[in-house]
Amino acid sequence: MKRVNFAFGRLNSLMNKQMRQYDVCVIGGGPGGIAAALSAARGGAKVLLVEKNGCMGGNLVIGLPLLGYLDKDGRQVTAGIAQELVDALAARNATYGHRWCPLHNSVTLYDHEQLRIILFEKLLEAKVDMLLHTELTRVNVDDGHIDSVTVFGKGWEIEVSAKIFIDGTGDGDLAYMAGARYEKGQDNCGKMQPPTLMCTVRGVELEKLWKFVEDDPEQMVWGSTVEMKEGYNADFFRASPNHVFVGLRKLFGQLREQGELPVDRDTLIYINSLVPGEVHLNCTRHLGVDGSDIIDLTRAEIEGHLQLPKLVECLRKHVPGFENAYLTQIYPFIGIRESRRFNGISTLKADSIIAGEIPEDSIGLGSYIIDIHDGGGAGTIVKKVPPYGLPYGVTVSADIDNLMLTGRCVSVDSVVMSSLRVMPTCMVLGEGAGTAAAMAVKKKILPADVNVKQLRKKLVENGVLMAPVEKKD
Repeated sequence: MKRVNFAFGRLNSLMNKQMRQYDVCVIGGGPGGIAAALSAARGGAKVLLVEKNGCMGGNLVIGLPLLGYLDKDGRQVTAGIAQELVDALAARNATYGHRWCPLHNSVTLYDHEQLRIILFEKLLEAKVDMLLHTELTRVNVDDGHIDSVTVFGKGWEIEVSAKIFIDGTGDGDLAYMAGARYEKGQDNCGKMQPPTLMCTVRGVELEKLWKFVEDDPEQMVWGSTVEMKEGYNADFFRASPNHVFVGLRKLFGQLREQGELPVDRDTLIYINSLVPGEVHLNCTRHLGVDGSDIIDLTRAEIEGHLQLPKLVECLRKHVPGFENAYLTQIYPFIGIRESRRFNGISTLKADSIIAGEIPEDSIGLGSYIIDIHDGGGAGTIVKKVPPYGLPYGVTVSADIDNLMLTGRCVSVDSVVMSSLRVMPTCMVLGEGAGTAAAMAVKKKILPADVNVKQLRKKLVENGVLMAPVEKKD
């Protein structure tokens, strides 16, 4: 026991401690956090961006597609920083751009390694200070106001004070540690959309798969809960490599009945890659997992790693085109679809997005499908919605006066969250929050007091869309 106590005391004596002061501190360098940091810095604020990984981007840089740039009719609804990144990729021949999709509304595939580089370039150009490999450990709150946060990494403990803090952690870790109120789960029942650990495989001959579904159209038939426009078929996939495949419900059902399907999923989902013969598999599903619970999260990560080799072997055995597929990468972390949603000064609810309401305080648009993976394993609900407004108030905490939110932890109900959780929409929310934070700092006011009319004017000047852009003939 004495040896343990001595070692602990020695670690304390060797710990490096530092204090820093900023106008805006963003915790979490995923899609929403990136956009928030960039827009705040471009607005004149001194900004720190804290990220737990060794690069910026989070889900932006691990193999997922970008969904939600176009609405169900093919009109562009997402621009601003989200479009700026795609333009930067296009300049390096590192994206296929946006393609309309009968199921997902649109798909945008790109080179994730190139985006890692682009994000650092953009952040450095905007003079954003960054801390990588750094975790949030403490939030110091006084009378509903965050005075400072403490972050830790590699023996460094850094206390950061700021005028405004922005939570870009996805699960709302900063808001949670600050004591802000939140909700979790679908229909207030506590069940959350199951997470997925994805992987990359090579050696796939996609033409064989497309011929298979062409010869057996029932493989592309979905259940009654899925809304889809016509044309999602083999010809669609052949027409462009810029696609996401969701199908084989018939085959997966048979495999499940035979006890040969190692994942709790009713369809094969692959995301095509810019590399020929390579696809990203989105197939594991871990029921009863709360992504904000470290015990659940650990269990799901382990389950996913053990399931993926079995999944690849199952595909090699039963799915045309995958006979020679082999695993090349397991994603560095599991993908969480749903966890905490925090109370804002306004809340966006399902009725509003189904009606396509665009209120006067909108800071941008969403239009991705309502996409609910049932927490009990019953399947997936897909419903198309018109473009809808993202009210500024969903990004402003109702409980902590200098706390803002971005990404899927904003103030919405579970149905709305299933639509706005996609990365381009998270970037729209982040750009709105970051721009507002810079305005608040400059005027020495709180986020709740920002003039939304002036905020919208600035966002439009920076390329954010407040109405869909009609398709060009």
